[in-house]
Amino acid sequence: MSQFSVSSSLDLPSGYILKDLTSFPPKERQSIVTKVTRIEKKTFPSSELFDFNSELKKKNTSMVLAMKSDSSGELVGYLVYLRTNRLVLLHKICVIEQEREKGIGKCLVHSLQQHLEKGGCYSIQLWVDEARNPARKLYQSCGFQQIDRCLDYYGAGRTGLKMQLSNEK
Repeated sequence: MSQFSVSSSLDLPSGYILKDLTSFPPKERQSIVTKVTRIEKKTFPSSELFDFNSELKKKNTSMVLAMKSDSSGELVGYLVYLRTNRLVLLHKICVIEQEREKGIGKCLVHSLQQHLEKGGCYSIQLWVDEARNPARKLYQSCGFQQIDRCLDYYGAGRTGLKMQLSNEK
């Protein structure tokens, strides 16, 4: 899976591409993971930082990158997921602040969904902080439905919502 395809019904904004981390030569991957880690530290509280180096070594864990298609190849977002038999757990999704509200996050989710359906997987689940309204709006716009709620999931007073996108055939 060298380049994620984007559904014709939802086009990635001009000037951007989606690529799987494994499409890069092994020698370049660590540099990319380092860039992702920098974005992660700027975006999320320290209690929610993801250990990409260890997580990406796990079986069935993958990363999709959103990048500018120009010569800079600037990394503008990423999505990390874990695939089990017919279920995907979306661990992280992030678009850098100056590139938000352009449809990049939605394209990451829809491209993942499209890619997984081709492989026989029809359900994506995730947890989101109830207070993160922009993230919740993104997931709802992609078709996710809330299926559970857990008080203090993210810490004292921070409720987690479990959401699912299901296209069972």
